[in-house]
Amino acid sequence: MNPALLELTERLVPISDFSQGKAGKIFNDVAENNHEYVVLKNNQPTAVLLSVKDYRETQEKAYKLEMLLERIENIRLLKIAESRAKDNTSSFKAFVEEQGYSMEELEELSESVEFE
Repeated sequence: MNPALLELTERLVPISDFSQGKAGKIFNDVAENNHEYVVLKNNQPTAVLLSVKDYRETQEKAYKLEMLLERIENIRLLKIAESRAKDNTSSFKAFVEEQGYSMEELEELSESVEFE
């Protein structure tokens, strides 16, 4: 049998093991050896038990990944804005006038609108 698969199956723990006096052994293994366990309820994976150190590392990596994805999105939006800025653009005032309105009419209209 594949050693990785064998190790994984050894780390599957039915939730009933916690009420049968095995919790201490499992928690010691997690704390001392950084082993992870998958807790099964009704033979379905329900939770993962991992050390505080591993949890903190995972949270830090998730935060860094989130910041990286946000930066990538900002770069993508900036490229879109830059490409649109190169197009033939006009001022908002010119656009309003092209639509047949004046800025004063638009201001009066905006004052008459109520938001709830």
